[in-house]
Amino acid sequence: MDILQFEKQYLRLPSAIDEIHDELFDQKGIRVFVKRDDLIHPIISGNKWRKLREYIQIAQFNEHKHLISFGGAYSNHLYALAFAAKELGFAATGIIRGDELTSRSNLYLSQMEAWGMDLQFVSRSSYQKKEIPQEINTSNAIIIAEGGYGKMAIKGIFNIALEISGQNFEHIICPIGTGTTYLGLCESLEKAAIHGILTLNNFQEIESNAVELGIPTQQIYDAYIFGKYARQPEELVNFCQLFEQKHQIKIEPIYTGKMFYGLYDLIQKDKFKPGSNILALHTGGIKS
Repeated sequence: MDILQFEKQYLRLPSAIDEIHDELFDQKGIRVFVKRDDLIHPIISGNKWRKLREYIQIAQFNEHKHLISFGGAYSNHLYALAFAAKELGFAATGIIRGDELTSRSNLYLSQMEAWGMDLQFVSRSSYQKKEIPQEINTSNAIIIAEGGYGKMAIKGIFNIALEISGQNFEHIICPIGTGTTYLGLCESLEKAAIHGILTLNNFQEIESNAVELGIPTQQIYDAYIFGKYARQPEELVNFCQLFEQKHQIKIEPIYTGKMFYGLYDLIQKDKFKPGSNILALHTGGIKS
């Protein structure tokens, strides 16, 4: 199956755009819309497919048979890669941070292995250097950076710009992990202001990535990290639950929950002028 057949058969593209309503929005005279990349696919949801697409296309065009990438024990990126590789006929290797782990450490690792991904558990020092174990044959492989970061992923994010072309959104907001999606939006969209909500304390990394890719950054907010990465304080968990009850849209406290929490706070603080149309990018992260 080639990539175009895969998209047509499995994926819901372009992703929907839904308006959400709140008394706060009415009070401030603005409209908020959500780009539902979380609905692209139950497994390859959100920005995961956007960032993987160009790598997979290059692999198919050049007859590479092996995809290698990096991630933690709960990596959405590797989870999506494992499924896509199975469906599209690639061998896949996931280099996992933590040599104390096994494929039985959690359900996600077990599922990735069941889909055929070779899981390589490495020490944190090796992982930090992004070392590939010597026993892995890389001669016919494409190596994808952690989270899909890179120029090919930036190119994949450009499809979001194509899907919203001609629509009047003055502001686009998204969560920032590796910064790939955020930087891709900064590169792709000329007329809208791009707002990024940091989900971990990696501002310097984002700035370094921006310099490496030659993409000027725009607004980045570090006020909604809630401490250590992946920490789930009660305030944020409660916000995610209330948001889902009100809007019937699932969010989680690692990425999208922080983005929407930040968006509400920025609206409350009059960051956006009355009459503004804001598009929030739901980047997925919801595992069923």
